Amino acid sequence: MPLSCTDAALPSGLDGEVEQVIAACGGDPKEAVRALVVSNAHLQAELASLDAEMAQLLADVSRGYARGHWDWLLERADVPIPYLR
Repeated sequence: MPLSCTDAALPSGLDGEVEQVIAACGGDPKEAVRALVVSNAHLQAELASLDAEMAQLLADVSRGYARGHWDWLLERADVPIPYLR
């Protein structure tokens, strides 16, 4: 399925950043895409590692000990934090 990019979905200043990435790769757009794909894969792996670490931390903390201690954090999070009570 092809990706579609609308102007509303793109952050402002993106064109300048694209030009910087291409310039950093010697002006070769194919090398720039390759570098961004590698960078994206690295960031996804780092995120997966952090997710696993967070899941382990949640598993290691006793529910009885943690009861009520984290509610304030869960309630003010911008993104809902999955936490089974």
